Amino acid sequence: METPDYLNDIRVVGFDLDQTLYPKSPVIDEMIQSYLYLKIAEHMGVSLAEAEKLFKGRYRGGAGMSGRETLEDLGLPNASDLVQEALEHADLTSVLVPDQETNLLLARAREAYEGMDLITGSNLEQTRKKLVALDIGMDAFSHVITQDDAWKLNGDAYRLWLSYYPHLEPHQFLYVGDRARSDHEVPASLGIRTCLVYVESPDVALPALQLVNLRDLRDMLPLKGPTAN
Repeated sequence: METPDYLNDIRVVGFDLDQTLYPKSPVIDEMIQSYLYLKIAEHMGVSLAEAEKLFKGRYRGGAGMSGRETLEDLGLPNASDLVQEALEHADLTSVLVPDQETNLLLARAREAYEGMDLITGSNLEQTRKKLVALDIGMDAFSHVITQDDAWKLNGDAYRLWLSYYPHLEPHQFLYVGDRARSDHEVPASLGIRTCLVYVESPDVALPALQLVNLRDLRDMLPLKGPTAN
């Protein structure tokens, strides 16, 4: 796959954690939804069973409203933030498994770029547990920025990331994530290049690199590190 011209000047690459360094799955979706049922129950004063019924009646296994639209329809405020919160706080470590292709991509990126960093909305404890489950060491990254350091949605995490490389311009950074708002719109507003992965239906109006899966990125970026046997 040919490297887009605007990626040739990238000096630092940053990765999201949740549903970026591992793909989503039906099991993970159910764990995330269980978190949302709790939030619906708390907000509406109903039982968990009723909250699940209200959600599933609108979501319909992904064939109806999106998770965000479902929460909005039920009157929950900050629906997008709640979906991200569910993703980051659900206990996913029991279902995460290492992926050789992902770990190879990280190894090559670490050797090819001035910096390879992790910027995640998970807190430090959650981040450590998830990385252990994925067989990725914290020391694989030059810098790790978690929710304990700064928030992604208000841009503070990205500003902190940029501050670690004061000699570089924002367009020399590439951030790889999976969500249009927190992983594209926010960093792009600061001048950071973005890439969204695990995109089933690319949005032609979205000015971001959009890939079906993370491994496609390995062939697209001008990486120079170790290759698979």
